[in-house]
Amino acid sequence: MPIVDYKIILDAPSKNPALGFGQVAEALKGIIEGSRPQFAIGIFGTWGSGKTTLMRAIEARLDPTRTISVQFSAWRYEREPQLIVPLLDTVREALITWAEKNKTFEQSAMKTAVTVGKAMYSLLAGVSFKLGVPNALELSFDANEALDQAKKFSDEEKAARTSRSFYHATFKALQETFSEFVGPTSGRRIVVFVDDLDRCLPQGALEVLEAMKLFFDLEGFVFVVGLDQAVVERSIDLKYRADGTPGEAEKGAYQIRGSDYIKKIFQLPYGVAPVAFTQLQEFLDAVYSEAALPPDQVQELRNIVSRHLRYVLAESGVNPRELKRYLNAYTLVIKIKQHLNKDVVLALQTVAFRRDWEIVRRAILSYREVFTDAVRRQLNGENTAITDLDPTLAGVPDSFLTYVSPSNPGESLLNIPILDEYIYAGEATTSSQGSLFIDAIRDVAQLTKPLRLLESAPSNSEAGALTTYVSSVHSALSRAKEVARGRLDRLTQGWTEHVTAFSAGSTDETKKQWIGDEEKFRRNVLTQLMELYQAGSQTASSAA
Repeated sequence: MPIVDYKIILDAPSKNPALGFGQVAEALKGIIEGSRPQFAIGIFGTWGSGKTTLMRAIEARLDPTRTISVQFSAWRYEREPQLIVPLLDTVREALITWAEKNKTFEQSAMKTAVTVGKAMYSLLAGVSFKLGVPNALELSFDANEALDQAKKFSDEEKAARTSRSFYHATFKALQETFSEFVGPTSGRRIVVFVDDLDRCLPQGALEVLEAMKLFFDLEGFVFVVGLDQAVVERSIDLKYRADGTPGEAEKGAYQIRGSDYIKKIFQLPYGVAPVAFTQLQEFLDAVYSEAALPPDQVQELRNIVSRHLRYVLAESGVNPRELKRYLNAYTLVIKIKQHLNKDVVLALQTVAFRRDWEIVRRAILSYREVFTDAVRRQLNGENTAITDLDPTLAGVPDSFLTYVSPSNPGESLLNIPILDEYIYAGEATTSSQGSLFIDAIRDVAQLTKPLRLLESAPSNSEAGALTTYVSSVHSALSRAKEVARGRLDRLTQGWTEHVTAFSAGSTDETKKQWIGDEEKFRRNVLTQLMELYQAGSQTASSAA
């Protein structure tokens, strides 16, 4: 079989009809250009839902002779003490760029850019004064005086006025200059696209919105903001609790609710919907076309990968970035290890991407082919095969069992005698943890086997079974402590002390109690290992 020159997919399809971005972008473009420019549009969606793609599509449709587009990547500036300053600086740069392309209005655009530069100087001077920087008083006053040519004040009046006047002087000057350049008679407007709020910390996202509010008194500005509404609303709820008492937000005591705050900022909301099952093929065709993938890779994606992708989507759909990540993760694994069974690679990857199949992922990492054998036997009529392996696996979803049933895409997963290479290859694309972590999970999980042998051992072989079990525990805990780096010390210490507290020949009741406690220790350590492993996960599951 010839080697395929695999490529990865970098961008979501901007012209994808399945998402309706073309129609939406055209409609919003009409609103931006046809309405009074003094409002904000909220593009709401979760991480990876296509907010950036939609905003790019809107910008591409705007008339460049009447619109000054400003791209503000919020996350780059979230550590700035005054986000209004980098926001103004971005506007200033956009004005200069626009002026170079529109010579007719170059002089007025450059004049506006100069005023914006002075406004930034004034704001920085005022902030310096507040922070107690030496000579900041004179600097702040001089900056304001340069902006609006205030009358001469005495030293006493300077001290009285300057610390609280720099914002007023700044925005008065901005209001005057913008009213000339993008006022009602100009036909022009400045459209600020605020992207990457998803990449900001919640507090940083809120500060960007607060900085935007300062522009709402300036006619000529339209803001188009992409954000995860739920994240921002939560951060607002926390900030505007009725008082600082912990738990007040949970009781419903707020100065303002996040949902109300968002409604006040955005006059026009639009929610980006996930890709639905019925839209999948249309979306994929657009992805393959715009990514310019080699024909052999497109054929493989259509004939092999798409069969599994249908199981990645749950009823709620999936966002475009998750589909890209799924395709790219598969591409990387197969590019490195083209000898692997592609359906098995995809099956393990599908399990990792389905949040509602998390119990299956844990079972595979813990028991590997022992689990897949139990699944196969259960599908063949042994109704308790999975719970006989581990009672905690009673919640394995029916949708997973359907996925791995005969003639369905995941069936190959049940027929691989040794899964190790597949697990290591697949987990390398979904977690930052190493293979030793996966082996530690397996070792602790599979202690059930020697424990069950000890439980059923007759009295004449109980000592040997106990020795085998204790040795297995020490080996498993040694690996667990190695990868956990001190984060399991208390649990493993308690287990080590308990495992040596039993001796062969004890009463049946004592043995039963001891084995029950051993099982609790095993499950606690296994749970902690899985949580530590998941903390290094790079795959945000897509289906709830």
